[in-house]
Amino acid sequence: MIRLPHLALVLWGLAFLAPGAASAQIEAPSRLQEVDPGAVEPDLRDESFDPRDQPIEDIPDEADPPSSDDEAPAKGKKAGKGAKAAEALPASAKTPAPPPTPEGPVLLPSRPAVVPVLAPKLSDGEVLAVWDGWRQARATNDTAGAEAALKALVKLRAEVEATDLEPISVGLVRESTVRRRAGDTAGAVRLAELAVQLSPGLPYAHFSLAEAYASAEPGNVARYGDEARAAFAHLFQDARYRRPVLADLGALTLLAWAATAAALVGLFFLRRVRYALHDFHHLLPRAVARWQSSLLGLALLALPMALGLGGVTVLLVLLGAVSLYLTRAERVVAAVLVAGVGLLPLAAGQLARVTAFAGTPAEDVYLLERGGLSAEAAMARVVARLESRAATFAELNALAHYETRRGLLEEAKAHYKAASSLRGGDARLLTRFGNALVGLGDDEGAAQLYVQATQADPLLAAPHYNLAQVYRRRAKTLPDSEVGRELDRAATAIASAQTLDHTLIAREPPPDDHLLLNLLVLSPAMQESEWLPLADGTEAGRRVEAQLGRWLLPGVAPGPVAWALPAVLAALLAAWGLAASRLRAAKVCERCGRAVCVRCDPELGVGSLQCGQCVNVFSRKGLVPQQLRNRKQGQVERHQAWVGRLTYALGAVLSGAGHVASGVPVSGALYAFFFLFALAATLLHHGLVRAPYGDAPLYLKLVPAVLLLVCVHLLSLLGLRRLRRGE
Repeated sequence: MIRLPHLALVLWGLAFLAPGAASAQIEAPSRLQEVDPGAVEPDLRDESFDPRDQPIEDIPDEADPPSSDDEAPAKGKKAGKGAKAAEALPASAKTPAPPPTPEGPVLLPSRPAVVPVLAPKLSDGEVLAVWDGWRQARATNDTAGAEAALKALVKLRAEVEATDLEPISVGLVRESTVRRRAGDTAGAVRLAELAVQLSPGLPYAHFSLAEAYASAEPGNVARYGDEARAAFAHLFQDARYRRPVLADLGALTLLAWAATAAALVGLFFLRRVRYALHDFHHLLPRAVARWQSSLLGLALLALPMALGLGGVTVLLVLLGAVSLYLTRAERVVAAVLVAGVGLLPLAAGQLARVTAFAGTPAEDVYLLERGGLSAEAAMARVVARLESRAATFAELNALAHYETRRGLLEEAKAHYKAASSLRGGDARLLTRFGNALVGLGDDEGAAQLYVQATQADPLLAAPHYNLAQVYRRRAKTLPDSEVGRELDRAATAIASAQTLDHTLIAREPPPDDHLLLNLLVLSPAMQESEWLPLADGTEAGRRVEAQLGRWLLPGVAPGPVAWALPAVLAALLAAWGLAASRLRAAKVCERCGRAVCVRCDPELGVGSLQCGQCVNVFSRKGLVPQQLRNRKQGQVERHQAWVGRLTYALGAVLSGAGHVASGVPVSGALYAFFFLFALAATLLHHGLVRAPYGDAPLYLKLVPAVLLLVCVHLLSLLGLRRLRRGE
């Protein structure tokens, strides 16, 4: 028989059990699913659980929970009362007691391991093997195999984070050209597009794509015009292709200057040498015939050329021989041109210095930064310089970056440390170093480097983005109580990165089943200003100076004195012409062109512009018979006609030469310079410095050069015609 007090005690315990069960149902949800959607959230509640099924001694008294160890006796008393009440229950009301629940925190199921970051090792040979597969598939007309090989190349380029795969793109460009000539326009466009996709920075790939677009749709000017603009942009923005172009333009300029100086000084000499020989005859005994003195004078003038004294010496001698017979403008123009020729070795050497690139450490850094198919040889050269303690910060930074992308993480870590010893606190280096640590599994060390990079350069987006990836990965390993805070830090970092670089908004991290290091994190590029000074052309410039010096000034030690000496001598010769009146040098008769010599005709005044015959025939009336007067008039007319024909002939052969013959040397020199520049660009269209992987299309060189040549020549002829008519 159940006593009423015992039954009341049982009902009182069951009433206090209900609030405890309800509180377990409103527990705050965990953020584990936000970090790892694949994880299973443990359900601490069991819908089949009924507190009434528990034995009374296992039900805690939540109305009066113990707060310290000295309250344990009270709990024991309550448990004892519960035991007595349980014994009083009938057998039908008793249920089997579940196993006792251990006291302490509830153990959650273990989380899945974080997917490791992959950094597969890939060599140039493996990439070229895929390219060879495409070539074999093309040779056997295996269209599916060729398409699969091309897709594999695109995928490999992205996985190794290579900027360009130039050799493969050049091969695709050649194949595109073959197909375009064969009439397969669609195939040519497809291959040219793939060439641009594999090497976006290769100008020649863009040129080929522009040609393919123009062949496919000639009316769509905007389509191939955009590619042409992109090609020119890369041509002048990329130091590897820009410097050869500048070297060619500079060399053409120097060549045109030297040719202009030789042409104009030679023309001055030919027009005035007869008057120099006339005065030279007066220096010899009277027994010497004029033809003998003329031959002797020409032999003396030819001595510098016969003795091989150099081009500058020959020009100085020619200028000195006729300086007394030139006008002031002609002397100034000739002196400037000759002085410029004397400075050509210095200018050419400097041009070689500032345009040098191939074979320098700068090219190795360039290749390593781009990560293409020529970087392995550059890596070997940089490692050799590192062993000899000659490697610079830029070289080590580029070397470690290349090794990181190719999966050589331990080597990259060592080289990053070596670069840090040369320049610490560089934001780009810290970011790249952090990427290598991510690949090695050291997320904590990577996070520290990313934080340092954000402090070193707050405007760099890459460390913020990479830090967000580290936080997200680390959140998967943290307890639920810390997941929210870590995700908030990741959200803040990614927001900062997207604010600094809006293109990151559309960037998606790689999937967990293919978590490649190069696709997960960002690697900021090294600025060109950091490695371009490594393009040291000192030795090349020295060789160019020595070679040109041997041509222009043989036997003279190269140096500032040697380069300045011709300019000083040219200036002295120009000043020497001011002494013409004092030395009673011969002049040019304005009518017949004979020498106006006061030694031959003492009756002539010092300032006379006509020879003695013209003065007697045209100035002194009745002194000369009409028959002789008519004969002289015929000579004058024939001379003027011959001068006119010669002037037009010179202008037709060389732009500006007619202006020089007409007494307008400044305009003539300008016309001659631009004409000779365009002529040299046309004849030397292949260039003096060859760029890698071919050259720009031929029409891009010939068309501008020929247009310049024709325009300058036509303008000079029109100007010469107006000049002659004005006379």
